[in-house]
Amino acid sequence: MKFLRKIIALVIGVAFVAAIVISIGLIFAVKNINVTVLSYSEDSSKNYADAKKSLSAIKGESILFVDSKNISRAIDGCNYSLVSYEKVYPCTVNVTVKERLETFAVSVGGQYSFYDADGVYLRKGTENINSLDGSPNIEVTGVAIEEMGGVAKVAGAFKEKFNALRSLVSSIGYDGNSQIEDYTEKLFFNFKCGLVIEFDNYKELTEEKIEAACNLFAKLSDRQKLGGVLRCYQVEDGSVKTVYFKR
Repeated sequence: MKFLRKIIALVIGVAFVAAIVISIGLIFAVKNINVTVLSYSEDSSKNYADAKKSLSAIKGESILFVDSKNISRAIDGCNYSLVSYEKVYPCTVNVTVKERLETFAVSVGGQYSFYDADGVYLRKGTENINSLDGSPNIEVTGVAIEEMGGVAKVAGAFKEKFNALRSLVSSIGYDGNSQIEDYTEKLFFNFKCGLVIEFDNYKELTEEKIEAACNLFAKLSDRQKLGGVLRCYQVEDGSVKTVYFKR
């Protein structure tokens, strides 16, 4: 009898623990997902609906284990990237996503591969035409696919200083050779007006070089901006120098 009572007590204890676990699971299961969409389109209602539908994949999951990886996985393949999220206990998640802005084009085998402002692949096409506004994207040349993220980051810093990117720059070119020791990696921003801004060793002191380029650009005459090269580089004392010269 004692053995039977122990078994009954154990079964009741296991059932009680299971009931608690199930109750907690139900209480903390994600039921509400509030979505804020940062969109570049005039009508963002469709973007909101698409984002809401994609994020419904995390409904029912325990809010305790919801993180950026879960949310990013839910919107993977959609035209959005995660900006931020907030968990509101017991069962609500607030998510902010932004529309991926088509920005760059890379010519590959007679077709173009298009990338967003973060250098993440979007789609392919036969013409370099932006799907949002119908204007050309910035064509990137000489850059390996795995380096697109780094180039996009530089372009983003450029946009912050110059307050424009696609309206100013028609293409970005890369010149580098990892097989040659101490070879100077260069990134060229080719302006639509004819000017070229050259950043030597662009991965070092990037923001300082862009700021210096912006300061000198503002001092150029309209005639100078129609051509020539504005070069940014680091000198021996560690400071950044900019020079302008005609080609």
